[in-house]
Amino acid sequence: MNTLKSDIFGQMARNTNLLPDSQSSEILAGNVPPLEGILMPLLIGAMDCEAMIGCDSKSTWNERRLARQCLILAFLLAIVAAKE
Repeated sequence: MNTLKSDIFGQMARNTNLLPDSQSSEILAGNVPPLEGILMPLLIGAMDCEAMIGCDSKSTWNERRLARQCLILAFLLAIVAAKE
């Protein structure tokens, strides 16, 4: 029986490029890696996005603010997940 958590991991593995191919393959095979292993690629992706937007001279202030908010949210969620 699928749980909401397994459905979310499956969608992330199938429909995004947020995880390395090896992790996506593991998840699709039914072997979910530890949460810490999933959080790091997501944090790195958020940091990469914020850095690219922040360094782009053509980005607007609102785009920079949104990228910064996403980065903050990613770290806050990682902190919450690490406490569990």
